[in-house]
Amino acid sequence: MAISKTKDLLGQLAQLEKTVSEFSFEELNANEAKELKNSFDTFRSSLENHIYSPNETSAVAKESKPNATEDHDASQKQFIAHISHEIRTPLNSIIGFTNLLNEEKLTKSQHKKVDAIQFASNTLLKLINEVLEYSKISSGNTSFESVDFNIHSLLNDVMFLCETLIVDRDIELLVEIDESVPKIIKGDPSKLSQVLLNLLGNSVKFVDKGFIKLEVFAKQTFENSCVLEFSVADTGIGISPEKIQTIFNSYTQAENDTSSKYGGTGLGLTITKEIVEKLQGDIEIDSVVNSGTTVTFRLPYPLGNNDSSNNSNIKGAVIGKKALAGTKIMVFEDNQMNQRLIVEQLTKWGCKVYSNLSLNKALKILASKDVDLILMDLKMPGQNGFEVSQIIRTHKDPKVNTIPIVAFSADFTEQDSKACKAIGINDFLLKPYTLEHLMKTILENKKNKVEQADFTAILQKPMIEPKETTVVDLSNLLKDCFGEIDMLKELVNLFKLNAIEFIGNVKIHLKTENLKEIALSAHKLKAGFAMVNADGMRKLIVELEACCKSHQPERVKELYDIFLNDYPLLEENLNMDLENLNKK
Repeated sequence: MAISKTKDLLGQLAQLEKTVSEFSFEELNANEAKELKNSFDTFRSSLENHIYSPNETSAVAKESKPNATEDHDASQKQFIAHISHEIRTPLNSIIGFTNLLNEEKLTKSQHKKVDAIQFASNTLLKLINEVLEYSKISSGNTSFESVDFNIHSLLNDVMFLCETLIVDRDIELLVEIDESVPKIIKGDPSKLSQVLLNLLGNSVKFVDKGFIKLEVFAKQTFENSCVLEFSVADTGIGISPEKIQTIFNSYTQAENDTSSKYGGTGLGLTITKEIVEKLQGDIEIDSVVNSGTTVTFRLPYPLGNNDSSNNSNIKGAVIGKKALAGTKIMVFEDNQMNQRLIVEQLTKWGCKVYSNLSLNKALKILASKDVDLILMDLKMPGQNGFEVSQIIRTHKDPKVNTIPIVAFSADFTEQDSKACKAIGINDFLLKPYTLEHLMKTILENKKNKVEQADFTAILQKPMIEPKETTVVDLSNLLKDCFGEIDMLKELVNLFKLNAIEFIGNVKIHLKTENLKEIALSAHKLKAGFAMVNADGMRKLIVELEACCKSHQPERVKELYDIFLNDYPLLEENLNMDLENLNKK
């Protein structure tokens, strides 16, 4: 591992250790606090051993001179995969338990320390994810999906995420989407988002004043495909000509002091270039020191089906919990902390959980109880998850050998994937996973699952479920107000006044089609919708602002009419939420 990367890892580790050490567990269960500390110590020791101890396989590689390079590459990939597992397993516990701690009744000071632990843990996770991402892409192990997606919606969401990164800085964030860009294209939306966020994130990092602009247009259009050109321009610190030549190399920063001053892993642009080239595109950089940088990349895309709908994802935590209630799940997990964590998560969802069992006892339960799903840790000592799954799949009792199995582990190789398919393992979860991903995976794989058609029907009941643009949630804002309901009321009243001001401004400027002023009014208001967690209406305002900037007056009028129709319902929900919080 490169020296700069090692220093970065160890620096983050030291910061996390300091935060964990400072945390007060006075109001918490002593055993939980002890387990959390032991997990961190295991994590730290494992990481330090891998960094400072010689790689045992290096001696073998040196003996075979003709294949020395191949052996080194294989050894390096094996090392990355192994250290990823060693880091992810305890990090999963740290992140999981800090999530649970945040739900406890803590003091303000304790909440701040838990938040600090979460931030440091997520930074470490991002770091190891980037190392893994680079390793997978460069070795050809990353898969690219091909689905129909709305590129305009994707671009609006990406720009909104970037807006949240600009705080207390005089930076104008601009987006210009040419009319030639089709609405629906076919490709990998997550990879395109990753490339754009990497580039825009760099601009946000290196610009203190000025603008950041994303431009998109169709460079070439054919009957069934197009070539889209994306450019991200900024007024940042710029890059010297000699550094541009190596800027896409692994672990390269623009200047020697960039990492210490601005942070980052030095892998963002390398990963970006790898993804663009894997997607059959090209990328280039034009920059002037102390003036700014423009990164341009081009990608070919088949045209998508405008009638297609990508609403297959299972959404809605409330509905998900109802569907999970009573589900019987068996958990094979040797790590006591991780076992307790997942058992507590599943129990909160109303599941019946069988855990901490010997294989013989587990098989008896599987034969006598109607278990809906097995969660299987693949990397257990002794009999690993592959072996246990094989025993279950070859069991003589059909009641046992047909139970769905979902494997989970901190790393997952192509060889693991083949082994899972050969044994008959149904699905896989990579640690650390989100609660939403865990819920979705269980619902999709459990034995007595809700039929997809029925579940979709539950999710799409317009007369029962509130319209997306009318939904609000003040719970997070109340936390920001330190639980002070009076302060929350003041902020809500201020938000309502801003909404009334927006309605008046748009009404006036629509008469003269002064889209610039309407865009300014929309820009001011969207932060308010983010504040009250009205994500649906915030997306509408973001689209309205974008349409102003791309001069689409008719679409602006359509969106404004939707706003006028839906905002009163949103305000009703706002008042109801405020009243409910006031009663608690």
